Amino acid sequence: MSPHAAAALRAGTWTVRSGRTTASFDVRNFGFNRVPGTIPVRAGSVEVDDSGEVTAVRAEFDLGALDTGNPKRDADLRKPNLLDSAAHPEMTFGATGVRRHGDGWEVTGELRLRGTSCPLTLLVEPAGEGVRATGTLDRTPLGVRAPRAMIGRYVRIVVDAELEPPR
Repeated sequence: MSPHAAAALRAGTWTVRSGRTTASFDVRNFGFNRVPGTIPVRAGSVEVDDSGEVTAVRAEFDLGALDTGNPKRDADLRKPNLLDSAAHPEMTFGATGVRRHGDGWEVTGELRLRGTSCPLTLLVEPAGEGVRATGTLDRTPLGVRAPRAMIGRYVRIVVDAELEPPR
């Protein structure tokens, strides 16, 4: 990446191409296995000001379509004591702050799930026709209750977002 890669985004609202954007995660299971999964990204946007600085980021995720590759585990994760996706089918992220970080940005924000929220910081870097955001979520403040021996407290997140440029 060049030192000017982050400034390559032109001013306007960049929209997420939902069919070409993936949100993946992994979490420890029984203390040693890592369980991977994906959650579809319904919508999202990145606002860029006239100086090329990112000023806002938001995303919406479809919890009802969460997929770990194990249908029974997926059904368990959707239950009320975990994600409660029948009552709260959507998870959202909204930035509260954005600052330059290397070739990209550090985006601090709020992840909303199950009628509550928690802070989340993502490192975002230019990648192909979009961006890659990575971070670690502490599931405890969201009220996702499960013994830590079964499901780890921390969830690693990677979002590969292809962006549609402003018109």
